[in-house]
Formats: sequence, structure tokens, C-alpha cells
Amino acid sequence: MLGRRRTCDPPASGDRTTSPGATGPSSRRWGQADHPYTGGTAVLATKHDKLPLIAPPLEAAVGLRVEAVAVDTDALGTFTGDILRQGSPLDTAIAKARLGMNAAGRPLGLASEGSIGPDPSMPLVHSDREIVVLVDDKNGIVVWESHSSWDVVASSTSVGPDEDLGSFLYQARFPGHLLIVRPNCGALHPIHKGIASLAHLTAAVAECAAAATDGSARVETDLRAHACPSRRAVIAVAAERLANRVAARCPACGAPGWGRIDVLRGVPCAWCGTEVPRPRAEIDGCVDCEHRRTRSIVSAEVRADPGECPYCNP
Repeated sequence: MLGRRRTCDPPASGDRTTSPGATGPSSRRWGQADHPYTGGTAVLATKHDKLPLIAPPLEAAVGLRVEAVAVDTDALGTFTGDILRQGSPLDTAIAKARLGMNAAGRPLGLASEGSIGPDPSMPLVHSDREIVVLVDDKNGIVVWESHSSWDVVASSTSVGPDEDLGSFLYQARFPGHLLIVRPNCGALHPIHKGIASLAHLTAAVAECAAAATDGSARVETDLRAHACPSRRAVIAVAAERLANRVAARCPACGAPGWGRIDVLRGVPCAWCGTEVPRPRAEIDGCVDCEHRRTRSIVSAEVRADPGECPYCNP
């Protein structure tokens, strides 16, 4: 989960592997002594109180200080959809980081971006994938990590002004998780965000139902980071993973951000020997040089269950 903008595309099959003793511009730049970010400062672009989630792991892992810079990250997209996200989650996170870097005049920046919706493998369950990225424009590298979870609260319902919301509010863990109310059909506005009280909720439902063509209001979880504790937990894990990755350095050139960039699949079926698409090895790589290393994660003697085989169990 890295890149040189180049970002984090998996290595092409013809990529050259650099030997651990390689020398060159990047190895001279990074060296192998103290971590290059120790004692430095990065700015975190955030509008929604992410500093307590992202700063502590990086401070603990490599001694990097993180300062929040308030920029309008909503300009790159909102969960309510009133501003559509134009790029991929990774591209948006990088753009957020650079917003903060430009505002503060710093070459080192951080940001995160989340994607919440039905899980492709279980459409009735919502999943949350959070990306946290470090952008180093001084050295021309990008390091990122992610974490996914099914534990995020992402509830929604449509109601009329006089309908009881008791069971929904329990499911939505209100008021610990804040709410958004908007018209259910027709009108795009008004939109009430950050609802934390029953009085505000009641008034918002009445106003939005009156504006809707079907007389109903849409009530849903406010998924912004400061309003959604279950999402905050996912961001914190992604930040911890990023900190560990930044702390890991390339054995060839010393650049931070060494870690997994690809997975090799193919474990022989125990009955017929056909390769089953299970992971058999991981490829670690560097953000700044071509060094790659393959790690087996199953022994050569391991065989896959025939129940997973497309021939033995079609």
C-alpha cells in the first residue's frame, strides 16, 4: 500500500529486483541510520477531528509530530452526496493531504478517506474501508495503508412526521452516533447534519418531510468521522497500520514504507493438483526503488481442500 506516484500499482511481471546491497541515488538519500521522519512534522488535513486517531501511532512509531490543518476537505466529496467524489478513494486521500500541505506550506502531509456501502461479498451488510496516506513531496513518495470492517453503523430509514423512530434510534445507536435528515424524495434540500438531540431530530423530520414529494423524511447515520464513533475505530486501525508501514524501511535503500504490494495465489488441490486461488505468497516492495522480496505464507507441502477446487467441486 505504497507508491511513488506510481502510487501502489502492483509490480509488472518484468520488474527488476534490486539486491539488498544496491547503491544509487535513493540509497544515498535515505541511508540506514535514524528514521528520516524522526523529529519532523507532518500536517493532517482534516475537518472532522481525525488528529486524535492518526497522530498518536505515528508519534509512537517513528517520532513524527502531526499537526492538524483545517481545510475544506468536503470540497473533494461528501458522504451525503451533495458534492460527489471525483477520484478514487486513494486519489482523494492524496488530494486531501496536498490541500493541507499547500495551506500550511509543508512538504509532508497526511489525510484519510473512507468508503462505506454494501459489502460486495455480503450485499446486506455494510462495510467501511478506510485509507490513511502519507505524502512526502520532498522525496517524491506516497505511503498508504487501509483497513476494512463490518462493524460500522450505517443505518437509514424513511419516516413521516408523526411516526415512531424508537427502534431505529436504538439500531442507529443514537445519540452516540449522530444523524442526518433530508427529504426522502424530490427535493435535495434542506439537509440537517450532526443531529444529536431528539428536539433537533423532530424538527428536522418535520421540515424535510414537508419538502419531500412523498411527505417523508430520510433519516440516516451521519458518517462524517467526528459524528460516527464506529467509523473512528476503523480509521484508528488504518492509522496504526500506516505507522507500522512507515516505520518499516527498505532493506536495499532505507526508504520508509516497506511492505506488502501484491499477493501470489495458487495452492495445489489435494486430489487433482489443480491450483486453487488461495494466497501462497506475498510480495513486499519499496516505495522508492525497485527492490522486491517474495515471502511464502504456506509451505510447499500444503494442499488445498478439494472442496475449493473448480474441477473436484465444480
